[in-house]
Amino acid sequence: MPVNVFSMYYTVICKHLHDTLKNFTKSLEVSTNPDYSELLNQFLHIRKLVDETDSELSILMFTTFLCYACVMYFCVLSMLHPQQYEAYTGIVALISIWILFVAYCLAFIAMTVTGSRIYEDSASIWIKTQELINTRHRLTFPQKRFLSVIEKNLAMTVWKITPVKRSFILAAVGTIFTYCVLLDYL
Repeated sequence: MPVNVFSMYYTVICKHLHDTLKNFTKSLEVSTNPDYSELLNQFLHIRKLVDETDSELSILMFTTFLCYACVMYFCVLSMLHPQQYEAYTGIVALISIWILFVAYCLAFIAMTVTGSRIYEDSASIWIKTQELINTRHRLTFPQKRFLSVIEKNLAMTVWKITPVKRSFILAAVGTIFTYCVLLDYL
């Protein structure tokens, strides 16, 4: 599967999971006296969906990340030494390399932003549940169980190594760019 096609696929899948979590949050807010056993079952189905999706896509996310790193290295080199590339291929090829750089960066940012929304939505569900369940009263067993299950946040990962969060976006792009410049001067 071409990398750009996977980027679009990953973005659409993460957007669907984001919408599912948002709908769950809305149903949690709307209900005045929720059945926490039913909410727990719904959330466990969502968690299973996210986990299965992540299991299938996390290795592809990692390989896509490596591909973006290679493309970024090539593009940064062409920006640092444009005279070398311009002499061999001309200015049109150099401009196409820069367009490739922008396209790949935008695709990577789109993937990571939509992936980080799942983590953020999961955290907001936990916060809203804590607000709904008044901690001054005695909690029932289903409420305690629901709180304990949603306390562990959902997240898409990069090859089950690190969760995709907002900090991952800046850290990944910054690290790749720094190593590109560093390797150029070795």
